[in-house]
Amino acid sequence: MLRFNRTKLLAIHLLLTTMWVLVWVLVVLVWPGQGSHEGRDEEILTVTNRMMGPLSYDDPTLLGVVVKSFLHPPSTKTPTLMADQYNHQALKYMNYKAEFSYMFCQKVIKELFNDVRGGFFVEAGALDGEFLSNTLHLELKADWTGLLVEADGDMFNQLLKKRRRVWASHSCLAIHPHPHKDVLRKFLHYKDLNNEFAKQSARAHGSLVGISGMEGSTLNNAAPGHQLYEGVQCLPLATLLLALNVTRVDLVSLDVEGAEDAVLRHFPWGRITVDVWIVEHMLPKPTTSPATQTNTTPPSTSNVTSHEHSMDAEFVSMFDSHGYDLYTFSKKLFIPNYVFILRNSKYHRAMNKL
Repeated sequence: MLRFNRTKLLAIHLLLTTMWVLVWVLVVLVWPGQGSHEGRDEEILTVTNRMMGPLSYDDPTLLGVVVKSFLHPPSTKTPTLMADQYNHQALKYMNYKAEFSYMFCQKVIKELFNDVRGGFFVEAGALDGEFLSNTLHLELKADWTGLLVEADGDMFNQLLKKRRRVWASHSCLAIHPHPHKDVLRKFLHYKDLNNEFAKQSARAHGSLVGISGMEGSTLNNAAPGHQLYEGVQCLPLATLLLALNVTRVDLVSLDVEGAEDAVLRHFPWGRITVDVWIVEHMLPKPTTSPATQTNTTPPSTSNVTSHEHSMDAEFVSMFDSHGYDLYTFSKKLFIPNYVFILRNSKYHRAMNKL
């Protein structure tokens, strides 16, 4: 019996020893990959935390995080638009097409891109992807693709339901040269909840709290409805484009409610080429009395025959310094739209058509 027990114990000992050897072999073989995986996760976590700022706009790991977490791919399904519906709410909603700003932008887009197919656009301030959209026609009728950027989470969810065949990002365009967090002030129209036009119009006034000089501005005070707040990740425009491997853009439509100066100030003009900009831009609040201000004529203007006093000459000069001519300017709008065309671009020939 003793001999049997010793034999049994020896067998158990050998079995345990073999198991330990196998465990160590597995550790040696598997651990390098596991360590690399954990290291990669830690790197991504670090980048995600640093996206609060500062972090270089073209950091390779940042671009990977943006692709994974902040870019929704184009839909492969048939778009679902209010324009295709026939009911009372849809009829009210479609009143946006009578808005002068929309008609102005569509006129310009038709003049510049009427015979162009397969271009690439960016629309920042995309709302629900249909209301006041400057790019929807290009996508549906001319096979353009591009990127829609919307900071309002509610609007972005509606945008995804439209099934547009372009990239989409729930983010705000950064007002610093690096990614950062900010707070979006948005507005809820509550007087007529069945009025889709009024509801969408109120949401179109959303703006970043972090924009200096916006408090008490005419734009802010004119916004209707109850104020709501949403934390939002802001990304430089260049970061979004580089994440998509895009360095040439036919059209950027920029409607970011007062953030445009800061967005453009940090744009890498020499690295990414934009042929045409349509920018909604309000005059900055005057720092001196009107009596002490002097009129300056902005460079490279076209077809601006009246109300030039309402044009921001410094804003136009900034574009001029980066190689752009002012194509036209919506002088009838309280908050004007500026259209700039890159000199020597294929669209510059349209300068003489207005």
